[in-house]
Order: sequence, then C-alpha cells, then structure tokens
Amino acid sequence: MTAPVSRTALPLDLETMRACADRLLANDTDAPRPGSLETLTLQLHGHLMLVVPEVETAALALPEDSAARACASFCIGEARLRLSASARGAHAQRLARSVRTLCDHYENEDHQCPTAPERAAYLRMLLHCPACPDCRAVDDSGEAVGSCVTGDRLYDEHRQARRGGPGPRERPPTAQ
Repeated sequence: MTAPVSRTALPLDLETMRACADRLLANDTDAPRPGSLETLTLQLHGHLMLVVPEVETAALALPEDSAARACASFCIGEARLRLSASARGAHAQRLARSVRTLCDHYENEDHQCPTAPERAAYLRMLLHCPACPDCRAVDDSGEAVGSCVTGDRLYDEHRQARRGGPGPRERPPTAQ
C-alpha cells in the first residue's frame, strides 16, 4: 500500500519498526526488563504515530468496496484505540501487533489480514464493528466494555472460521 511520498516526508523505516515489534513479540526470548519495556513501548507508540497516517492515506486511495481498504481502516481504528489507551498489562504487545499489521498494509496494498476460509467472516465483522457504538466502547485503559449481541456473534463466527470448524474448543486428533 505504498503511498506516494511527498518531497518533505521521509520514507518509513519498516525494517526498524518490525524489529522493534519483534523484540517484544518473540516467543524465544525472555520478557524485557521494566526499563526496557518502557523504552520499547515508547518506540512502538512513535512508530504507530508515523505509520497510521501513511496507511490511512494509502487506504483512502483504494476503492470504497475494497476488502483491503476495509481491513486497513479497521486496523487503523484499532491502532488509534491502542494509542489512546493507558499503558497497562499487555498494552505494549497490542501496540507491537498493530505496528506489524500496519507495516504489512503499508508495504502491500492488497494485504488482507485473514486467509481465505475466514475472510468472509472477518469482513462481516469489519463491516459491523467499526460503525457500532456498542462494539467500539472502551474504558480508560482501552479494554472493551460494550455489549453487542451482533458483534459477539460475528466474533464467534470469525473465531470458529479461523479454527476451521464449528466447535469452540475442538482440536485435531493427535498422531500416536
């Protein structure tokens, strides 16, 4: 989704942004020390402040009915909610996931977060949730507080589609 760069704007350093997010999200490393975590959180916050307007500009150039535009718009809205939330709990990890996703959107205009089997359920959720005040309601820490029956149903459908079946806790059989 690489938008035309103005003469005064510097290109985004996606490699640095991703490296910062990966340091926090890597499963094979120890959790960062508190001072390091604060530094990473501030860096991720700054990265989002840079990438959000760039992705938004590029997304607005896409056709209104484009799945990539809907997905990018949803991810931008989610990143903005995370930017406005106070830093608690898994806040830094949420920022890191937003940085990764928006870098993907910036780099590839056709980027769509879910894969084919779950895309339809995801798009139904995308069409409903950003426009629903109950789905968007959050407290001061950015945690969802709204209650929307439709949003909950769409989320459950999406989660089931990601798992590949109707059962909420079904697991594939293990090989003996």
